[in-house]
Amino acid sequence: MRHSFIAIAAAMTTVFVVTMPAKAGSYSYGYRQTCVVKTVKSYGAYGRVVMKKVRSCK
Repeated sequence: MRHSFIAIAAAMTTVFVVTMPAKAGSYSYGYRQTCVVKTVKSYGAYGRVVMKKVRSCK
């Protein structure tokens, strides 16, 4: 009986440890970032076209 209580307590602490960082990373006051992904074309050192994806967030 005592071992089952220890197992339940260990399971509950594991659940709390896993869920706490997920809640800490959320944005407060309903604010969410808006991100836009743009494709930028540039040229390399030898004149080759290099396509980059750049993410800008507000």
